[in-house]
Amino acid sequence: MLPTVTPVTPIATSATLLPPLAPRRRALYLVGEAERSTPRPAAAVGRTMISVNGRWNALRGRSATYAQLLRIAFPDREGQDPGVATVSFRNTLDGGLSGLLTPGDVVPLADGLLVNVNATYAS
Repeated sequence: MLPTVTPVTPIATSATLLPPLAPRRRALYLVGEAERSTPRPAAAVGRTMISVNGRWNALRGRSATYAQLLRIAFPDREGQDPGVATVSFRNTLDGGLSGLLTPGDVVPLADGLLVNVNATYAS
């Protein structure tokens, strides 16, 4: 004898079972990141906004040198020679190129260019 098949009652939709969700908050990955990170301000006419170590700067011209970026990152150390310095960049005009600068190198400026400068000064 064959078993009889009984129809299953439809399951309630998920909208009726789940409570409403709260709006999603912006994800923060570091403690205090919201206080340290600043949105990019509007650039003045004829200037390009770049971020150097998380601080936005308005620069004139089409390119920036290794030495200029080092002075922007560490204005209190002007005139001192860093023992070791690393200048990295990303999001440039040339299709999002990224890389490292060495003394004498030049990077083309573009709105939103991100530059990180790490330097070790001998005491």
